[in-house]
Amino acid sequence: MNKIKMLIVEDDPVWMKCLSDYIGKENDMTVVKQAYTKEEALQVNCSNIDVALMDLSLSSEDVDLSGLEVAEHLNSKGLEKIIMLTSWDAPEIILESFDKGAINYITKSSYKDIPKAIRDAYCDKVSLHSDVSGVLIKELRFERKAKPLTPAEREVYELKEQGLTKNQIAQKLFKSVETIKKQFRMINKKIK
Repeated sequence: MNKIKMLIVEDDPVWMKCLSDYIGKENDMTVVKQAYTKEEALQVNCSNIDVALMDLSLSSEDVDLSGLEVAEHLNSKGLEKIIMLTSWDAPEIILESFDKGAINYITKSSYKDIPKAIRDAYCDKVSLHSDVSGVLIKELRFERKAKPLTPAEREVYELKEQGLTKNQIAQKLFKSVETIKKQFRMINKKIK
């Protein structure tokens, strides 16, 4: 039986050891490469890797999201099975991770689900973890509703969905309240 060859990209040595040990207990998986920094990860040869487990933050800086850059780079090199493993749960970061090449996203508190996610990725199964499925469904619903809107109407609709009032939207977009009301009427006709 061929083992699933894993790359782990994680800057925290304790997490790296725990992940490597945890994956190492699985009979059908082996960790073939570990990268502790963005620089190390960008140099990885992807030809002998089946699935990557990628941390989002690869430095001690709070706002560092260099894992996104690494995921995009590895994806462009042909590594299409990247699972983000992180403590970040902001919807915009989750969505950007998928934009950059991730096929799944798991928060570190759900680490027990990693082996199944790896197997699913290896077998080309779309298996979105429950940590992100709600965010993705909400985005899909929004996109499907907003599809018939013009760019200007979409901008108004997005602000309305964020909870802004007509007056706030008018101020933000430098339009009259009357114009915003007209756009709302058009939007309502199109999305109903």
